[in-house]
Amino acid sequence: MEDENEIREKMIAILRDKAKTIYSEKIVDYGSNPQNYGTIDSPDGYAKMPDKCGKDLEVFLRMEQGKVKESKFIAEGCIFTIAACNAATEMAKDKTIQDCLRINWSSIMDHLGGLPVDHANCALNAAVVFQKALRNYITNNRKK
Repeated sequence: MEDENEIREKMIAILRDKAKTIYSEKIVDYGSNPQNYGTIDSPDGYAKMPDKCGKDLEVFLRMEQGKVKESKFIAEGCIFTIAACNAATEMAKDKTIQDCLRINWSSIMDHLGGLPVDHANCALNAAVVFQKALRNYITNNRKK
């Protein structure tokens, strides 16, 4: 007889397969298994803001030689918010500040293969909080 964990894992696999018939593989993967979820101690760039649903979004950046060495986020929202935040932080890896300025609603939507119309704001929120973290780095770096 299967134990609870095995049954749970099989159920999750079935749900993931079903979700992939409705949403892009990146949405399902990023939203259910975000690679960049977490924090960075003493980040070079940081931003926090509430999304339209009242949940806080946070982005942490570690810079090295003018490029994003590491980027992480914290989000408590839906699968689409988590996928969009993961997309923004994934797109930033090893990119220059100039390249990161191009991370916006449209580029996140393209990276994910689109989002449902009623969740398009999730990509916008992810872009805004990411750009605020980048601006925080630029502002702090100017002072040095």
